[in-house]
Amino acid sequence: MKFCSSIIKTKYFTAVFFTLFFSFFTRAQTSTSSPYSRYGIGRMENSGYAPVTAMGGSYTAYQNDTLIPLFINQGNPASYSTNRLTTFEIGGRYSNTNFISNDGTVKKTNSGFNYVSLAVPIKRNMGLAFGLLPFSNVGYNSTSYKSVDSVGQVQYNYQGKGGVNQVFMGFAIRPFDKSWRKFNNSPRYRTLHDSGYIIKNYKSSDTTLLQKTIRKPNANAIIRRNRFFRKALSSLSLGTNVNFLYGTIDYYSYAYYPYNYGTVFNTKQYTETIIHDVYLQGGAQMAFDIDSIGKHNLKNNLKIILGYSISLPKKVAANASQVGYTFSSQSNGIEQPFDTFYYKPSTKGYIYIPLMHSVGLGFKSGDKLTVLLDGGFQQWSKYSFFGDNQKLRDLYRGSIGIQYLPSRAAIGNLAYLKRMNYRIGARYNTGNLVFNNKSISEYAFSAGIGLPAGGGRFKLFTMLNISGEYGVYGTKQNQLIQEKYVRVVIGLTFNDRWFIKTKYD
Repeated sequence: MKFCSSIIKTKYFTAVFFTLFFSFFTRAQTSTSSPYSRYGIGRMENSGYAPVTAMGGSYTAYQNDTLIPLFINQGNPASYSTNRLTTFEIGGRYSNTNFISNDGTVKKTNSGFNYVSLAVPIKRNMGLAFGLLPFSNVGYNSTSYKSVDSVGQVQYNYQGKGGVNQVFMGFAIRPFDKSWRKFNNSPRYRTLHDSGYIIKNYKSSDTTLLQKTIRKPNANAIIRRNRFFRKALSSLSLGTNVNFLYGTIDYYSYAYYPYNYGTVFNTKQYTETIIHDVYLQGGAQMAFDIDSIGKHNLKNNLKIILGYSISLPKKVAANASQVGYTFSSQSNGIEQPFDTFYYKPSTKGYIYIPLMHSVGLGFKSGDKLTVLLDGGFQQWSKYSFFGDNQKLRDLYRGSIGIQYLPSRAAIGNLAYLKRMNYRIGARYNTGNLVFNNKSISEYAFSAGIGLPAGGGRFKLFTMLNISGEYGVYGTKQNQLIQEKYVRVVIGLTFNDRWFIKTKYD
């Protein structure tokens, strides 16, 4: 394993990552080619951080430990208050998709930026985070043909590109962080402790009356119960993200007429929508520590984490411009405009982004095993785009994720393999689209690893997270298109101590 360790040295590690990262952009410029991104605000991007992707997109109850490595969970801002170190994350993705229909299969390759984020602890019970990541992506190019009387076969082409990005700034606090420690030092605790003893009279063998101080049977149970709930209250974390949404979405619609049809020109309609507004998100998390069940002590403490995340509905401000004109196609492919038949200058309106929320349940057994369960609801039936509902429907989703760490501090043979993080997951959502009486649902399976890398004295921890996902979106029944994709997300996580003055002897 010395060979593996030498490869993962930080200076080489960073160079390899950025070489791979920027090579993604040279292979493709768009993040999606899905024809279904034509609807709604595009293909929605969930919290796509590499560790979360590997665990099926389960994030609502995902919480950092006090031990490194620490990650940024933008999906639930309540998690920021558990960060003990400054954490920086950056990532990119690459996908290969087969678009399958009754007419055949088309392959597309896409890649793009995924996220860049920074989280900073403020106090023991407070955390701050900010970053940039995509909110939705639009990228499609579809063609259909229709025979028109006295004209012939007309080719219709529909294209879309662009999307919405989000810059976020989040804050989290554990308002009752000192509740558990205060209870241990409180008069109430001392009263409970002292009242747990009673004096019992008994006779010795020579009938002498003696007294013995003994513990009430339920005294320890009362103290344990108070400690349990006080510690849970101390873990309660509340957080919020203020997201600034911005971006441009372009829609194109072409009609190409037969070249031999007199002087009829082709037509083009173009819509540009510019989006810019603030969007709010909130979250909460609470953890319960269990060290025994009945009279049996657990080998590893069990932590149960409850999580909740909500994105509030919002009328996002937008400006739309539309133009339609006729043109002729030159032999070199250049459009020669002829006459404008429709023009609508910049019009102010809004895009109604609906309520989205999720609940999560997490289980942690010591430092080794983490299991996450997520469920979510998105009210897309309320969506509208400049007043157009687009007949979307509500979306329901569910996911499960598992992370296993054999030994955080392993040494000796195979130590590096034991310090790696192993992750698997699965997810499903009903989709918000229905065509030809068929739901455009999605399911995916994922797996990933976290490769630790040591740093210098003040570079406490670095990890390369590699996640792979195989998914199926849509159906090829009823003349529809099914997408089968393989997606790879590569992310780099740095943990470090900031704002500490270095002292020299």
